[in-house]
Amino acid sequence: MSRFLGIDFSGNHLMWRPGRRRSNVWIADVRKIGERLVLKHLMRVQELPSDEHPLERLAALLREGEFETAAIDSPFSVPRKFIPPEGYAGLLERIGSLSDPDGRPFCRSVDFVKAVAGVDPPLNPPQPRRSTDAYWSQKGLNVRSTLWAGARGGAAMTAACFKLLHRAQRPIWPWVQESRGLLVEAFPMAQLKQWGLPYNRYGMQDRVGELLREQIIEGIRERIDLGVSGEVLVSSADALDSVLCAFSGLAVKTSSVAVPPDDSALLEGWMAVHA
Repeated sequence: MSRFLGIDFSGNHLMWRPGRRRSNVWIADVRKIGERLVLKHLMRVQELPSDEHPLERLAALLREGEFETAAIDSPFSVPRKFIPPEGYAGLLERIGSLSDPDGRPFCRSVDFVKAVAGVDPPLNPPQPRRSTDAYWSQKGLNVRSTLWAGARGGAAMTAACFKLLHRAQRPIWPWVQESRGLLVEAFPMAQLKQWGLPYNRYGMQDRVGELLREQIIEGIRERIDLGVSGEVLVSSADALDSVLCAFSGLAVKTSSVAVPPDDSALLEGWMAVHA
């Protein structure tokens, strides 16, 4: 039996508060039993057992490495132009070590952008993209720039993920190709696109969103036994995304990545999408 974790992430520090009951940070624990995938457990990050801050709880879970892969719905890097001479590992150490003056678990998006680019945002151009971002953007997906700190930007999410990756101290794909306890970058919207399932508006909190989530769930039931979690997945797109993330880790482990990394990946990172 193999274990795969899927993590739907957030760059909103409020979602990480210990007492937050409606957090959008979900963890899916998926087991591979023979050739069968089973959703073993589904929880919000606040449900992880510990008295530590929820981000530290998640980092501790990852640090233990008791899984094949853990796939996270968040960018792991920035465009190659902004990678320093010391490489990705040096950037991860620098950004992951940043503290927030207001006591948040990770730095603000504007501080993240300045630490990476050396200037205050917005940059010029304001929304630089990685190669993997550009690929899926050309496929019609709304991919957020990792260095855009404005409305609906990706900088806050990337800053939070850098902190988690730094605290977890686990090998990261594609820099490391094979290892138990490997961390993988996921993108649920791209996974749905790859499988020909609805990938727009399924996060809406209305009847349309609910119907789309029901359609997605029916579309993945042949791939995974969801057990009794179907009702939760219909009610929460974030919970559903955590399950989809697990397939990104499975893709890396089974050499089933639909779009293999290009030459930029060892600087910029790469989204793993299951074929």
